[in-house]
This record gives sequence, C-alpha cells and structure tokens, in this order.
Amino acid sequence: MAALASAAFLLLLQAPAAVRVDTLLGEESTGDCGPEVAAPPSGEPLREYFDSARVRYGILKSADGDGDGPVDPATCTKRDVCLLMRQLDMDFYARARKGLLTDSEVDAPPTLSWHEAGRCEDMSRGYREAPVTDTDKCQEEARKQGAEDKMRVVWKQSLPSGCFVEKSAGKTTAYMNARKTNASAGTSYGEGRMPQKVVQLCAMNRSLSEGAAAYYSPYKLKPSMEGREAASTSCSFGMMAYLSQLRETMSPCAKILTYRPDPRFPSASDALEAAERLETQGEAGAAAAVRRHAETVRQKGVLVDTIANRWCPDTWTEAKATAGASCKAPRVMAWTEEGKRMAELRAKQGGGNRGGGRKGSADGLGFGGPGSADLLSGLDALLAGEDALAVGLRGSGDATDGSDSREKPVKIALNDASCEALGDETLASRLGGGPDAHPSFWKK
Repeated sequence: MAALASAAFLLLLQAPAAVRVDTLLGEESTGDCGPEVAAPPSGEPLREYFDSARVRYGILKSADGDGDGPVDPATCTKRDVCLLMRQLDMDFYARARKGLLTDSEVDAPPTLSWHEAGRCEDMSRGYREAPVTDTDKCQEEARKQGAEDKMRVVWKQSLPSGCFVEKSAGKTTAYMNARKTNASAGTSYGEGRMPQKVVQLCAMNRSLSEGAAAYYSPYKLKPSMEGREAASTSCSFGMMAYLSQLRETMSPCAKILTYRPDPRFPSASDALEAAERLETQGEAGAAAAVRRHAETVRQKGVLVDTIANRWCPDTWTEAKATAGASCKAPRVMAWTEEGKRMAELRAKQGGGNRGGGRKGSADGLGFGGPGSADLLSGLDALLAGEDALAVGLRGSGDATDGSDSREKPVKIALNDASCEALGDETLASRLGGGPDAHPSFWKK
C-alpha cells in the first residue's frame, strides 16, 4: 500500500506542469452534486432527517416510528426504499470522514508501520497515518520488534504519542504514551555515546477527506453498473436492514427486512403444517400466530425480490430520466475541500474565467507563479494520497469509461429531488392476489 501511494504521488509530481494543470482543471462543474448528497443541509442527525421526510410523504405517522408490532406492508413503499438508498450514501460519508469504516468495507486491515524518524502525521508513506493507541495491538507488535517485558504506560511531552519502542544497549522496551504530543521518533545518544532509538508505531488513518468520502461511497452509481443497477451496492437490502437493527431508521421497509424465520420451522410448509395441527388441537390463537409469522417471512421474501429487481433499479432509471433528480459525482466536486482549492487555482490562472477550451485560458495565462505551484503541488498530494488510500475500499476499482479530468469514472448520485420524482408503489400492492403464506418464500 505504501509503495502504491508513493508511486501515485510521484507520477503526479513528475508530470509536466501544463499537463498536470490540464488534468486538474479539465472540466467545469456543470450539474455536479452539491453538499446535500453528503449531509443534511441543516446538520440534523440522519435518522431525524430521513424519518421526518417519511412523515411528510405519509410513510410514517411520527418520526419516532409507528410502534413495535408487525409492519403494515401498505407503509413500505418504493419511496421509502429510495430514502434508505440516500441514507446509506450519507451514512458512508459520515463514517468515512471519522475513519469509522468497517472491516467489511475494506479489503485489508489498516496498514501498520514502524517509523524510525518523524511523526505518524508527517505523511512520509504517501498516506495519512495516526499513532496506535490500542494497548493490546501495541504489545503484540512490540513483541515482533523484540520487546519481552510488559509494556509501560507513560505520560510525557518529550516522547511520541501512542505506541513506541525504545531500543538501547541491545534491549527493546515497549511504551504507550497516553499524552498527545508533537514529539518525533529518532535516535539520540546518551552516556558513552550509546545510541537510544525511539521507533513509533503508526496505523493507516482510514478517515477520508470531504471529496474522497463523497466520491468513493459505494452507494453512488458507477458507470460500469449502468444497465445492471440491481447489482449495485446501493440495492443492498442487507445494509438497509442493518440501519434498522442499529435503530438508525424507522423505515417500515427496513424493519420488514429484519424479519427472520423461526428456527423451529425449517420451511414455510413446516410452519403451515404446524398451524394446521395446532388448529385441530383447539389452539386457534397459536395457529393464527404461526400463520402471521409465516406471512411476515413471505413479506420479506417479496420485498427482497422487489427491491433487487424493481424498486432500486427503477429508482435510478427514473431519477436519471427526470431533470434535476440526480447529479454527477466526479472525483473533485466544487463544494469539497479539493474543489475549493481547484477554484483557487482557477482564480490564479485568470480571474476564474478560462475560455480557450480544455487547455486553459485563451490569453495564455498559466500557472507560472510560485504561489500557484505550491497550490498545485498541495492539491496533487492530497488527491494522490486519498486515491491510494481508497484502493483498499471494496468495489473502488472501475474502468475509466465516462472519466472526469482525473481519469476517474463520473458517478451518479441521488439527491433531494430523487425520491420526490418517483412514481410510488406499496409492498401491499405487490403482495396482493397471492396466497397468505406461500411455501416457496421460505425454504430449508
């Protein structure tokens, strides 16, 4: 990973200045996504924002939900699923900004590395790193460095933050500095010119910048998924159910997706046969409860099929076909930190007016000044480091068809108008006309 990050960075820096300027400023942002695709405009929690929308659409009576009982399938709608798709996109952004992506979302655990000089925060490996503060991980990694004694916890301004080892006189000792400091790793010399080496343990910082967190969300539609939207991560009914399990949504559809078959009944047929036996034994109430359970599992089966094959792909199709109901998500969006730096570069190039086509302003103004060179180098480094870090995200790789000026695929995102634009449909209408609990929806 470190080699990949460094290579990406060097390739950018070695490119001729004119080429790099053209790469960074190749297109104007027309129809690009705004910050509303990343977070609620008023800053409220995602659950509050989306459940309030459900109340406005008549999906919920209250943003606190409609009770703990079984869901009325008439309240689970295509628009409800659209809101879940948008929430998953925003939830990824929020967690990526905080470095809280799960192991299931990355191909490998965070890279660990020992630094013999400098600080974790120095970006010396081409990507962001942070001190390791997990005591168990520190002890485990320190043993690999030869530390035999128990790790010592200290609170010192003169030592690096987090986990480090001290190597002196052939002995390695592990430390955990609980104090946040600016001290660096390195070698000093004590009595008799005996070297004392302090080596800091660093871990890849998985937190992403605004631009990377927004662009690399797997819940946006990649060009490679055009025409097969049902296979995109945005249609993940498992992640929709997970939001409900975490109590991050009161969505009726998400709650139905959490239903599970009773392990006492290996199949729907077994459940219905059990209900018949209970009824013949005079246990009408128990028989009705078993049938209700079988029906909830049937509802989940129909909903899973409906989301995967109708509602989710149709949401993308309708949003893209409706003016203003979707937006383009290039690697650099204007509202992000990277986008603002790009705007600054454009302003330095010629007052923000480019003209002259793709190669830059018609009057020949370029990035000759040292200030522009510093800005360009900083933007290069930021983007290269973020792209290298994102290589570890599941599903981040893609063909460059429909590329932006950084040779990244331009994705499509749902926005505030997307769910409004939908022709709605209820799960109840999808269930209508079928048997009360068909065995095929629940098998061993």
